Order: sequence, then structure tokens, then C-alpha cells
Amino acid sequence: MKSLDKVFKIIELLKSKNGTKLNEITQELALPKSTAHRILNELIKNKYTYKDTNNYYRLGYKFLEISSYMIDNFNLREVAKKSIDKLNELTKETIHLAVLLDSRLTYIDKRESQHPIKMSSQIGKSGPVYCTGVGKALVAFQPKKVIDDILTNTHLYKFTDNTITSKDLLLHEFSKIRANGYAVDMEEHENNIGCIAAPIWNNENKVIGSISITAVLINKEFEEILKYKDLLISECQKISKRLGYIKNE
Repeated sequence: MKSLDKVFKIIELLKSKNGTKLNEITQELALPKSTAHRILNELIKNKYTYKDTNNYYRLGYKFLEISSYMIDNFNLREVAKKSIDKLNELTKETIHLAVLLDSRLTYIDKRESQHPIKMSSQIGKSGPVYCTGVGKALVAFQPKKVIDDILTNTHLYKFTDNTITSKDLLLHEFSKIRANGYAVDMEEHENNIGCIAAPIWNNENKVIGSISITAVLINKEFEEILKYKDLLISECQKISKRLGYIKNE
């Protein structure tokens, strides 16, 4: 049995039972005790399993987190589809839908620009949050502790001359984003690429996604993208309302 197969077999066994002891795992899967114990310890370390006070191994809360993330994202992508199509049609620019995962953004949907030059971004690809429009829109509205944790655990690499790499300046930037209701990326991640982005809220009044309008700036000024900010905010608000968001007055 290959190493990865062993991990999956243990997870499947734990899923099928309401608590399993080490001896039962080794017997049912014909695994050496040392191998099973090593795998279980790794799963515990990464929060995929835990051992209760009676020495029963059970599936950990990480699976609940993952399932919740997937349900939210599938729902978000479907709910946002109409607005993404509309933004793409009206602006002719690239539209991204992104979520926050492990202190980085992950693209979960995209519409290509109707111009000849295309973006290198891909659905499923991750990116930095501190120098992208969708990333900043995702982070700025998070609780203070989440923002601090993200900035503490993120290497603030300088991608371009415009990349903000100071934690204090980023906190100030996030404050402006909260006040304005949208974020900007003025060639901060890639040269000649600019975007505006706005947050999407769920029924728990939490920001769970963001949408950006992104354009190549070789043949246009950033102000040409900025003129779509009210449209973008409006569409993100519509999506938020579909998700059950009620704005606190």
C-alpha cells in the first residue's frame, strides 16, 4: 500500500466509524502500528484528525472547514455568475472572482477580456493579497486579528516599484478601502496591469469574496477603469444581497 493510499484509507476508516482506536486501524487496514501511528500524528498536527480523552481517533475540524469552504465557493460562483457576465460585457475587461484561503487569494471564476491581450491568471490559481485588488478587498474588511495574522505570516515581496511592502502603509491602505468601499491595484503586482475590486458579503456579514475589473494599461489610463467603480460596487452589493447580506446602518 503506497503512502498516500494509507493516508486515504485511514481517513475513510475514520469517516465510517464514530471513533476508532489505533489497534482497530492497524488490524482493519493491515498496517504496522508504527506506520499508522506516524500517519495519525501527521493528521493530528494538521488538524485533520484528533484523539479524544478515551484514545479514540476521530476526523478533525479541518474537514468541516474545507467542506464549508467548498459549499460557500460553489454557491458564491453560481450566485455571482450573472453579475460577472454583466461586468465583462459592459467593461470589455477581465473580471476575476476570488476568495481568501490560507492568507492568499484563490481565483474561483474568471471572464476573459474582449481585448487581444489576455491575463495569465487562472481559475484555481492563488496569489498574494497585499498587492492585488481582489486580495486587498478580501483582507481589508476582515477582523483586526485576521488582518494582523495575514500580514505577520506573509512575506511582503516587492513585485514592482508600486508594491506596498510596509505593514503600516498597508494598514492605512486597508483603512482607505473600508472607507471607499473598493480597492485598487495600480501596477502593484504586475507592471502595466491595473484593477479595481470590491468585496462580497455573506449572510453572516462577513466578506467571503471579491470581484475585480482588471485591464492592461499599455493603451489606456487607470482612470478609464476607475470610472466603473460604482457599477462594480453595485453588482457586488447585489451578489451580497442574494447571499443574505443585510447592511448594518
